Amino acid sequence: MKLRTKSWLAVTATAGLVLGGVSPALAAGTAGPTEHTDMGVTGDAVMEHLQKISDISTSHADEGFRALGTPGYEEAVEYVESSLEATGAFDVKRQAFDVESQDFGTVDVKVDGDAVKVATASYTEGTTEPLTDLPVVLPVDDDNSDLAGGQLGCQASDFDASAEGALVLVSRGECAFGEKTKAATEAGAAAVIIYNNDKDNPDEELNATLDERMEGSAPTVTVTYNVGTDLLEKVEAAGAEAGAEAGSQTDAEAGLGQETDQADEAAEDNAAAEAAALTADFTLETEFVTEKTWNVIAETKAGDHDNVQMFGAHLDGVEEGPGVNDNGSGSAALLASAEALAEQPTEVDNAVRFGWWGAEEVGLVGSTEYVASLDDAELGKIKSYMNFDMIGSDNYIVGTLDSDGSDVPIPDGVNVPEGSAELEKVFTDYFADIDQPNVGTDFSGRSDYQAFIDNGIPASGLFSGADGTKTAEEAEMFGGTVGAKHDTNYHQSTDTIENVSKKSIDIFAPAIGFAVHTLAYELADAPTDPPTDPTTPPTDPTDPPTETPTEAPDERTLSIDPKTIEAPDFVSEKGVQVAATGCVADTTATMTVTPNNGKIETFEQTAEVGADGTARFGVRGLDASMVDSYIGTYDVTVDCEGGDPLTGSFEVVAEGDGPGAGDGGNGGGGGDLPRTGNEALPLILSAGALIVLGLAMTLGSRRRS
Repeated sequence: MKLRTKSWLAVTATAGLVLGGVSPALAAGTAGPTEHTDMGVTGDAVMEHLQKISDISTSHADEGFRALGTPGYEEAVEYVESSLEATGAFDVKRQAFDVESQDFGTVDVKVDGDAVKVATASYTEGTTEPLTDLPVVLPVDDDNSDLAGGQLGCQASDFDASAEGALVLVSRGECAFGEKTKAATEAGAAAVIIYNNDKDNPDEELNATLDERMEGSAPTVTVTYNVGTDLLEKVEAAGAEAGAEAGSQTDAEAGLGQETDQADEAAEDNAAAEAAALTADFTLETEFVTEKTWNVIAETKAGDHDNVQMFGAHLDGVEEGPGVNDNGSGSAALLASAEALAEQPTEVDNAVRFGWWGAEEVGLVGSTEYVASLDDAELGKIKSYMNFDMIGSDNYIVGTLDSDGSDVPIPDGVNVPEGSAELEKVFTDYFADIDQPNVGTDFSGRSDYQAFIDNGIPASGLFSGADGTKTAEEAEMFGGTVGAKHDTNYHQSTDTIENVSKKSIDIFAPAIGFAVHTLAYELADAPTDPPTDPTTPPTDPTDPPTETPTEAPDERTLSIDPKTIEAPDFVSEKGVQVAATGCVADTTATMTVTPNNGKIETFEQTAEVGADGTARFGVRGLDASMVDSYIGTYDVTVDCEGGDPLTGSFEVVAEGDGPGAGDGGNGGGGGDLPRTGNEALPLILSAGALIVLGLAMTLGSRRRS
């Protein structure tokens, strides 16, 4: 279920803007960036790393390329580690973990004596001995032409007594493959065939995983749409023939005047059905083995390590091919972005952590193991996660993980942590600014971001497409072939560097660099006046010292203007201005705003006291779409040197309820709220606090080209 995004409050001060209760880390050396950039990450930079990964994979073609447990994967891990360590900017570690995998022996399925071409489901159990003369049956469904309903076999009640000891045939769709095997096993099935539901690609093999081993479950294989529907027709035809034979037998008995009791009739009907039923022989030999593999984790040495922004991609591939697009492309883009980040002129504000995951292809194991290894305190430090799984598909789309559900509805049961939509907006705003068309893709949790969102960490990412089919609308936006897969080489031996789309890489590479920069840095104020030329002395001499003593500081007062403001004005440029006078000049004042409406968090900000003994602040609502959430009273306290804390309050009221409606937000001498390079920062929720991400956010409606 998609969660509602919380209302936010922005607090500005003459020293800059801070959103929330966590102060930004200060970059060492010179001031930080005043705008976000792609850091110069290019498709060429990504291709350099991708070529290395491709070379590693193809050099181990006879050993399973870069799949789990292969020398090729270990060499790829070493390449990633050495590339990161060469920058000197990261702490790099290798996380080892064990994965239960399997080797297959004889796999042989025959129906009515004819061999059936099948693929094995990952984590399926095997047969202890060949199964022979199994009846082939279907789930209970009144329409087996719609690829829906009971024929999906998602629960045991989708089967009747005929499934006991039988080979059951079910369609892909709706629930996970493991759920289908579990349901069939509970119904007593001896084996399972799952057939693909892709009518547009009827000969496409179905690569399925049960996600985990289920000991004692029915052995499971998969077939194409064409093979599956052919078997379906044969089973239905056999059932119809059996029914006809049983009917003929009954008619003959009636014509001869034979008298049989109900038990005899049932036995004869069953015998007729068995004679006509489709039967199968089924053998699946498999052995489970334990493989040791690794994730690679790299975190910037600089930055706030309690405020971690994370980016990830899986490094492993499948045994069928070199896996250059899937997912050498995402892994190479992370490496190029990490190198670019290390070359930035200022240190990051927020720590950036990169993860290269192992064992993704056998069930998202690496990322799941990593998240499970973190305690609550460490999980709480990760404020966001961005995932990049395939960015060079030959028939590509420019896809963002649609965490706001604006293009693709969020599937039932998928958790969308608050802040995920803001992360997607990093990409959609970036693409809008460069007039790059883009589309939302399934936010289903079916990649390495799943473990993160399951633990409440906001997530988004980019995706150029896998086994989805390109539509006419997509072809108009991105070019390519309508009706073909987005990646026509997906999980095949042809997933080579020659078949990667450089055009797609060129689009995605700078977008990933931009996202890394956006989450790593908080923007500094841009200078408003040119600096003084130190080589040019002032024309006029300094005024002579005064003979009279300096006047005593002004009386300590707290000015809040206005004290009542309508909610639309509060979320506009007007806002509320706060001035504390009577403070000691050139010291630091701290303002605390405590909302009393139960919807907004407490905020704290500091500002430098000017030479006139005054510290100035501004407060306004950030999210105009949630305007009513700001209604309520707010207590204000300013603590500065020179006396006791100063206190006051203001109230945000509904439109039409405030005095002097229309000009209440900017009266007095306060003027407009100060505008800074940080003023458009969005927020990611983390339990009870708002976290500074340092990313530009436009508060208008989402724009897609």
